[in-house]
Amino acid sequence: MLRGVYNSAMGMLIDMAKLDRISNDLANVDTAGYKQDREAFRTILDKMIVCVEPEPVRRSVVVTPIGNLEHAVVLDEVVVDFTEGALENTKVPTHLAIDGDGLFAVERNGRVFYTRDGEFTLDSHGFLVTKSGDRVLDVNGNPMRFLDSYSFDEEGNLRDQNGNVVTKIGVYTFDDPRRLEKFGNNYFYETGRSGRARPSQNFRILVGYVEKSNVEIVKAMVGMINALRHYETSQRAILVNDETLGRLINNVATLR
Repeated sequence: MLRGVYNSAMGMLIDMAKLDRISNDLANVDTAGYKQDREAFRTILDKMIVCVEPEPVRRSVVVTPIGNLEHAVVLDEVVVDFTEGALENTKVPTHLAIDGDGLFAVERNGRVFYTRDGEFTLDSHGFLVTKSGDRVLDVNGNPMRFLDSYSFDEEGNLRDQNGNVVTKIGVYTFDDPRRLEKFGNNYFYETGRSGRARPSQNFRILVGYVEKSNVEIVKAMVGMINALRHYETSQRAILVNDETLGRLINNVATLR
């Protein structure tokens, strides 16, 4: 009985984690460059189940493993899904989208973050900035200044009116981007598990485009409904186990 209550409660905790993640994804469905999360689960308290059969000839028993009995499942980690989102043609020359592998680098309060959100604008000094006002960095780690008649090409080079390369926008990749940590909804920072940032070689820059969120509304809604139904089922299972356990205790108490 107690195991049933415990397993049902663990299932409810997992459903709550799913609902929190899906709710956050749906809240950012219109956020440019947003990347949804994915949960990874693991089992705990595994116990091997065996079949014990007598062996008359040797006067012994034969133990045959059948499989593991999983007592509970817990949330192990949350990783970022870097599947590319749909592209929107804005025709704004400072809007950039990465087609391929990589993230833009931006500076915020002296710290470098990474993002797929290329909905850039210009500040009062002509620097290329994010919607939060953080400056976009070039391959040398310097803020990029976008002057009149400047333009980007597909390789990320910033060219002047004569076609000369002024600088190149920084696009970086990691050994395992899924292990990046989120900062806010659109920024990421490197961790020991993600590896250090290094220049990406497999990309092209689409000028006048913005990458949208990779959240699929229909799938997210179906996932939310399934999680809610499973939560309610686990809740009912706890009530049934609790009632059964209560009757058992009362019946034992009346025995003489």
